[in-house]
Amino acid sequence: MSILKSYWNYSKNPFYSIIFALPLLLAYEIMMFTFNHSDIIGLRNGADVLFRQFFGLFNVYGFYVVGLVVILALMVAYHFNFKRSQRPQFEARFFILMFLESCLYAIIMYFGVTRVGSVLMLSGNGQTMREMVVLALGAGIYEEFIFRVILITGFIFFFKDILKINETVAAAVAMICAAFLFALFHYLGPFGEALEFRSFAIRFGAGLFLSLLYVLRGYGITAYTHTFYDLIMIVI
Repeated sequence: MSILKSYWNYSKNPFYSIIFALPLLLAYEIMMFTFNHSDIIGLRNGADVLFRQFFGLFNVYGFYVVGLVVILALMVAYHFNFKRSQRPQFEARFFILMFLESCLYAIIMYFGVTRVGSVLMLSGNGQTMREMVVLALGAGIYEEFIFRVILITGFIFFFKDILKINETVAAAVAMICAAFLFALFHYLGPFGEALEFRSFAIRFGAGLFLSLLYVLRGYGITAYTHTFYDLIMIVI
């Protein structure tokens, strides 16, 4: 098997996603702690807040709880993936290629979403540059975990295994549903933006792009792509 074919097949595996996404997760959590010195209140990404509010319903709090859940969920995904496929070979150079691939997709998103739609997907809401960088890290980790890993996986299971819809159709409908909820998410809550059709349509298109990227390339590359896109927006 050629190196590029091996890379394409193995890099989307949960095994590589866990290792690749871990620095992003740790950087976000550590920087959040330096901002807030608290796990319960303070600056946080909106998707991260959803996780913590959910655990709060059961009186479960803690600095490492949500990040640990993300890691455990990816490990479970790897376990079930390993049961039906061969263990992927470990290639450290694959992570360099994954990093570069994520940068490429982020640039494609910039020209395909922002330049065409003239809509900034990342809303600053008065945050400083440093705060926006940290929130961009959280967007990659937590928004992609909720709207891609959880929702797309859940929708595919519902449509394919419960409703017995064709697998390809089920995946397409799942991506559309996840993209719609991803776009809607940006207009909810006290810090949400005013709902406008044009910006919603642009975010829906971005959600479709990220959903397709997740299905084809896995969680790790999708998370970094989202983060890199937001970082491009911050710099520009």
